[in-house]
Order: sequence, then structure tokens, then C-alpha cells
Amino acid sequence: MMRSINLHTKTILLVSAITVAVLAAMLVVVSARVAGLVRDEEKDQAELLAVSLAERISSLPSPRNVEEIGRYAQLARSARPNVASVRVYERSGDVFIERVASAGGARPEEIPEETREALRSGLPSQVVAPLPAAGDDSFYRVFAPVTEQGRVSGAVEVVERLDSMPSLARSLAKYAVVIALAAVVLMTLGATLMFRHLVYRPVELLLEAMRRAEKGALDAPAAVRTRDEMGRLAAGFNRMLGRLREMTAEREAQQEILREKVREATAEAQHHNQQLAAANIELWQTTRRLAQMERLAAAGQTAAQFAHEVGTPLNLISCHIELLRDGLPEGARSRADIISEQIERISAIVRRMLDRTRVERAEPEPVNLNALVERICDATAPTLEARRVTLKTSFDPDALLIAGEPDRLQQVFINLINNALDAMPEGGDLSVGASVEQTVGAGRQPQVIVTVADTGCGMSEETLARIFDPLFTTKEEGKGTGLGLAVVSQVIETHGGRIEVESAPGRGSRFRLSFPRIKT
Repeated sequence: MMRSINLHTKTILLVSAITVAVLAAMLVVVSARVAGLVRDEEKDQAELLAVSLAERISSLPSPRNVEEIGRYAQLARSARPNVASVRVYERSGDVFIERVASAGGARPEEIPEETREALRSGLPSQVVAPLPAAGDDSFYRVFAPVTEQGRVSGAVEVVERLDSMPSLARSLAKYAVVIALAAVVLMTLGATLMFRHLVYRPVELLLEAMRRAEKGALDAPAAVRTRDEMGRLAAGFNRMLGRLREMTAEREAQQEILREKVREATAEAQHHNQQLAAANIELWQTTRRLAQMERLAAAGQTAAQFAHEVGTPLNLISCHIELLRDGLPEGARSRADIISEQIERISAIVRRMLDRTRVERAEPEPVNLNALVERICDATAPTLEARRVTLKTSFDPDALLIAGEPDRLQQVFINLINNALDAMPEGGDLSVGASVEQTVGAGRQPQVIVTVADTGCGMSEETLARIFDPLFTTKEEGKGTGLGLAVVSQVIETHGGRIEVESAPGRGSRFRLSFPRIKT
């Protein structure tokens, strides 16, 4: 196991790190400032050297001796150790031609066009176009015009090497390192002495008192020798010991009371256990009877659903037979009557079934919902026309795909249309539409919305609250099983959708169905 670091060591490390960081920051700031001042001074010296050399050459009699100009250039270059090169140019028309160079082997650079323009219009003792040399800010390039009889006859170029780390900055760095080391040593000594006398000794006394208390000696308080934080800590520990003594005595008294109550409760529990055993037997019998009743109810409910599922297509077939019957010859019409009678008989049989059967779920598949609803509307159009109901449709031109079972979804919309027809015995308007709703929020799945709205009699709030309950119906006896909307609700739920209803007496009803849309 690694040994933990002492508190005074952590303190020394933290304070030392802060001290070194502050000194380093000061060193960086001061060094940068000193380096900037030195560089500015070097630039001024380079400019002064260029101007002085230009004035000296301008004062030479004409014609000027090239060797003498070369000596002046060499003297100027040797005047300062940081001078990288000195060049003298002669003007020939608008062109400056190099005549003398003291550059230590350095290659000459082209004079920029803006600098030549400034030199051609320059005045005596004027610094022209100071700029970094060769794109390197460690060199400083400055020009000064050379005049003859009041006109610019040439130019002097001085390239100064700027000191990137002046000696003064290096000296500051050395002093800062020494000061930092001395500060760390002094802080280490001071913190060690302080922690030894002000922290460790009081802590040892407090820990000793804690060890005695751990062994059960609650009457041995810690010594309070100071009034600082450590003294307050020892005083608080003593108060805690006193409170523990009081709580210990109180706990022992409560334990005795508790033991007595446990004995009484044990005897009472034995009596209650006997009663509970009898109650458990009765509960088991009741549960068994309830399970039998639930199975009977489930059987009846599944039978009723089967009756409803069969009854709905039989009603559609019966309506289409009635429509076809009028256009048939007399012999075929009697056969249609027989078919209608048998269908009515089957409908009567299924209506007498008490409840629904369990519908086995098939594997879901992509279903084009707007196409499915549109086909159902086309299939029911003759029935609607015969009942004087005007159909209004609005379908999205794109495929609205959901994952589902086409047969069960078809049953949903047929039930809704049949309910709408029952709500409009004197005719009316039926609106059916399918569209896409982009839900708000990142990651939310788009929804396919199908609406079925009628202008029928509507429903009251009490009826609206119970329309999805099995076996609840407001239709006349023999005309409804009370399972249509219950089946609709169940199918929509199994498809991961939702159904919302808006209705009011005399204002019709509007069913809004939403399903999660899948990608094509």
C-alpha cells in the first residue's frame, strides 16, 4: 500500500507551486517587456547608424571614392556587433544599383517597390521604409537616402540582427530561479515547524482520546490547551462524549422497555399467526374462485370479439347484396334473397355470442396507410351513397408507411365508418384524410395521422368517457355489440398508435388516429 502524503507536505507543495507559478509569470512578463525595450533600442540604433552613414557619404565630394565609401560601410558594420550587413546603393535613373556591400557573405535582397518610391522622394537624414528582413522578424532592415546637391543619388541599407534573448532577461531568469528556490526552502521550514507545534501535537492528543473512547472509556475527555481551531475541535469532541454517555444510559433503559414489549408482542403474534393461517386458507379459496371467474369472463370476451369481427364483414356483404339485388333478373333476385337471409341468420348467430375471442397477432409488415384507407373508402362508397352520405377525402400523395397488420387495420377503419353511418341515419357528410405530422423535438419519430369526422348526432361527455369500454353501446338492442370501438382501441394500441376523440351532441364526432411512420 502506498504511503499517504502528510498534510504539511501537501500544503508546501501547493504553496510552492503557486509561488513558482507567480514567479514564472512575472519572469515571462518582465522578460517580454525587457526584450521588447531592447529590440526597440536596437532598431533605433540601426536607424541612427543608417542615417549617420548616409549623411557621411552625402558629405563626400563628387566624384565619390568607392573604396572610401567601402571603408565607411565596414566601420559602420563593425561599430555594433548585431549589424548583419551594410550596403550602399547608387541611383541610376529610377534604379538603385548596389555599389558597396559589407555583409559577411549574406546574399543581397531586392529593394521593395514601395521602398524605392520612398527613397526617390526622400529628404536628407530621413529613415525610409523600416521592415523585417527576408520575412524574418529576428532581422531589422532600414534604408536612408544619400543626397547630392539636394537630390537623392543613392541609399544606405543597414540590416540589424535583433537579440531574441537579451542578457538582462537571462540575468532576471537566474535571479528568479534563486529566489524561487529560497522561497520554497523557507516555506518548507516554516510549514514544518508550524504543523509540528500547532497541528500534529493537538491531533495526537485528540486521537489518543478517541482511542480510549473506542475502547469504552467515555469518561476520559481530550485535553483542551488552546483556543484556536484545534482547541475548539477538542472541546467539541468532549461535548460529543458527554452526549454519548447520556445516550448510552438512555439506550439501556429503552432496551429494557423494548425487551418487555417484545415478549408481549411475541405472545400476541402467535395468536395473530393462528388467525392469519385461517385467513390465508380462505384467501386461497377466494383467489381460486376469482381465477375461475376470470377465465370464464375471458372466454366470454373472446367469443364476443369473434362475433364482432365476423359481423362487420357480413354487414358489408349484406349491403352490397342489397345494392346488386335491384339490378338482377327475377330468378337471380330470388337467389340474392336467399343469400341475404342466410347472411342475416349468420349475423343473428354472431350477435348472440357474448364476448370476443383472442386475436392472434401476425408479424407486422410495411403498410401504405393512405392507400389502405383510400381502398376502404372506395369499397364503402356505394353504401355511403345509398345512405345519402357525402364522402370527402384528403390523402397525402406520398406513401405513408407504418408497421402493422393490414387486415386488422382495415377492420379499424371499417368500424369507424360504420359508426359514422349509424350516427347519420338521415345522411350527412363524412370526411376522411391521411397526412404526416412532424413531431417537435430532436429524435422524435414522425407520425401518420388519419382523421375520420362525421356530421352525425355526436356524443355526450358521459358517453365519450365510456366508448372504448367492452360491451358498452348506445345503439338499440340487436344493432350493436358494444365491441367496435373497443376493438379499434386495442388494434391501435398494438400498433403503437394513439386515438383521440372530439364530439359534442348535435355537432358530430371526429376521430384522430396517429401511428409511428417508418422509413421507405
